[in-house]
Formats: sequence, structure tokens, C-alpha cells
Amino acid sequence: MTPISTIAEVSFKLESTNPSGSAKDRALPLQIDRLKSLGFTEAVISSSGNAAISAAHFCQLEKIPLTIFLPSHVNPHKLKLIKSFKFPIVLSPQPNSQAFRFSKTKGAYYLRQSTDPSARIGYSQIGTEINSQYPQATSLIIPVGSGSTLLGISDTLLPTIKLIAAQPASSAPICSHFDSNFDPETFTVTDALSVKMLPLKSVIIDVLSSRGRGVVVQNDLTQQAVTWLKDNDLNASAETALCLAALWKLRANHSDLLGPNPLILATGCLRI
Repeated sequence: MTPISTIAEVSFKLESTNPSGSAKDRALPLQIDRLKSLGFTEAVISSSGNAAISAAHFCQLEKIPLTIFLPSHVNPHKLKLIKSFKFPIVLSPQPNSQAFRFSKTKGAYYLRQSTDPSARIGYSQIGTEINSQYPQATSLIIPVGSGSTLLGISDTLLPTIKLIAAQPASSAPICSHFDSNFDPETFTVTDALSVKMLPLKSVIIDVLSSRGRGVVVQNDLTQQAVTWLKDNDLNASAETALCLAALWKLRANHSDLLGPNPLILATGCLRI
């Protein structure tokens, strides 16, 4: 059970305290259990960083061969950590499609969270914990890439807690459905949310339509939130800063959606 910490009247669910440092640790052990139950003997993953780190951690523990496909622009701090596990790494401009082809030609289990039901079950643990730890929460702000984490949490989170998705202005295919108050940008200070393939997009939009909304955040506000996190000694990723920036934006425009007790999902630690 990861802790909840309140700093300067802002509450965070610290998924950064998981074994490999991110919320991905909720899904990967269950995915690896499924891999073994289906008779696979090796795995492959495409990731922008944290999922690869988690997969490497748990595959190493289970002695399962793993091949890792990463984008060419991967965060160098994450890359250094991934290399420490000694699994084969392929840097590619199209890591998803290459990982998919590898899984078919090599017979490796594709650790793709958006299409793996065991991943959703893993993320549902977060909702169950929040219900127990912080039932007074009125909203939960989650950074969204593929949306797998949000959907898993929605399966168990108390219906009284609104779900708020946050995406950067450079890549907001889900949140732009709810929020048009932003200027499109060509880059983002986050490095884990620019997902091109979204098989769960319509499902996520349906969940948010009934339980909350999406928020699109500009880089300058996210950068201010990065500074805030550092000033308050919170070891959290830029994706966590994105959620804090989303909270600030909602307080200025839609404070009723947040309620008196908003909670931010700190999905990962700062990789330095």
C-alpha cells in the first residue's frame, strides 16, 4: 500500500514508492503471472521508460528473458537505469510496431498494458487503497497516456470521487474532448504520455464523461509545478507536476469539479 502525503495542502498518492519507482509495478507482476500461465517463456515490451524499468525489475526476479523497445528520444536517465538490467534494448522511431512484430516472430509475450486485462486488474488496486486510506477524497487527478491506469482505478474507486485526466497540450487526444481552452504545443516537459496508438480511447472518454473530465495543460504551467515539487522536496516525476498544474487550472476555472479534497496520483519518481 503506497502512502498518501499532504504537502502545503495538496495531497499525493505516492506510487513513486513502489519497488521500481512507479505505478507500473501494479500491472507488471500480474502480466508476468499471466505470461507464465499461458506458457510463454520470454517477453517483449515497448515503453517510454517506466514500464520498461518495471518489466526489467520483475522479469529479472522471475528469470524471464526480456527484449525492450524504446523510442529514440528516451529520457537518458531512464535509459541508464534500464541498461543496468542487462536486457537487450532496441532504440527505434517506431518501438510499438517493432515490439509487436518481435512478439509475433519470436513467440514472446507482448507486455502491452492497454490490451492486457491483467494490467487493468493490477491498477484497480490503487482505487481500492484510496477508498481505504482517503475516502474523503472528492477527486483524483491522473496523468493519462494510454489510459490503462485510469480505467483500472475506475473499476474500484468510490463513485463519489471524480476522475480527472490530465494531458499535455502537445498530445491531448483524450482530454481535448473535454477541454478546448489551450494552445497546441510541439513539445512537452513530460516524457511518458505521448502515446500514438489508443485502443481504449472511446472507453476512457465514456468513463470521464460519466465520472469527471479531462484537462489539457500548457508547458509553462507544468514547469511551474515542477519547480513547486522541487521546492517542497517531493521526489516526483514531471507527470506528477502535470497533474498539479491541472489542479491549479481547475481551481481557476472549474473548482466545483475538484471539491474540497482533491488527490493527485504521483505515478512515478523523478529519474535523475
